[in-house]
Amino acid sequence: MGANRLGGWEAGRLEGGDARLLGGWAAETPSLVTHLVLLMFLAGCRTPGPGVPPTDLHAMPTESITGRTEWSGEVVLDRIVVVRSSGELVIAPGTRVRFRRVDWDGDGIGDAEITVEGRLTARGTAKRPIDLASAEPEPRPGDWKYLMVNFASGAELEFVRVRHAFSGIQVHYSPAAIRRCEFADNVDGVRFSTADLTLEGSWIHHNIHGIRFEERGHPARVEGNEISDNEVGIFAVTRCGGGTVFRSNNLRANRVPVKLGWEQDQGLRFPENYWGGLSADQVVEASRDGRERRVGRGIDVRPVLPRPVPVPWPFPGRPPE
Repeated sequence: MGANRLGGWEAGRLEGGDARLLGGWAAETPSLVTHLVLLMFLAGCRTPGPGVPPTDLHAMPTESITGRTEWSGEVVLDRIVVVRSSGELVIAPGTRVRFRRVDWDGDGIGDAEITVEGRLTARGTAKRPIDLASAEPEPRPGDWKYLMVNFASGAELEFVRVRHAFSGIQVHYSPAAIRRCEFADNVDGVRFSTADLTLEGSWIHHNIHGIRFEERGHPARVEGNEISDNEVGIFAVTRCGGGTVFRSNNLRANRVPVKLGWEQDQGLRFPENYWGGLSADQVVEASRDGRERRVGRGIDVRPVLPRPVPVPWPFPGRPPE
């Protein structure tokens, strides 16, 4: 199963092209950042530098995007990048974004991240996907923190691959559309709360949590995805009222099909999905609550689809096994 690909991670626990070095943002043309690399001033991934306490995350370098900025080629990050409310980040097809493992606060999780408060447009193509992943020679989940969309005007992702993060993407209090993407080898593949989210045609596999969500009155739509080989397929943390639609997904080979959080006291329905050949009773039997007990009547997955839903692998080559 996917556990072999997750390195030192266990459920709920952590064990410990042509890039050029630039001192800041740079562009070969006013509207196109063709080869962007943020200055790598950190000598080691765990040592912030002389005179800086290793637990002071506020001292970590931050770059702000306040206007329209386009990334292409290879981008290497060792810091926090914030797309401010006035800003827009456009990532061109074929762009490789690589994150150095910089554990600024010493918590075992890489702290490089992209946070979007304005707008994000990341549209790759099947032959030229956008790729966000660790820059380390031996990558593992948690090498970088996340792509965070928070109180943003919107985000669109298509043909994007996201790997080796703590959270592949987090969407909070924002509209977002994610189509034909891949989230693999993360702790959380896709995480959302209070978001108007559409997630479709994507492969979410070999994560600790495939999908982790808190509904809080803002239903999302999760339809036509391959959610497989995760430790937990769907993790409903709290305040999920059943408004989010999970339909026509393949939810197979997840050790725990559905997990309910400690404070999720309302039962949930997940009808019309394929569960890898399991019956409705078998899915319920394998699912857990926040105390690792069987959920019993906490979920209802009927009717169960009798065969897999066609979810094409979005990228060249064979899909992962």
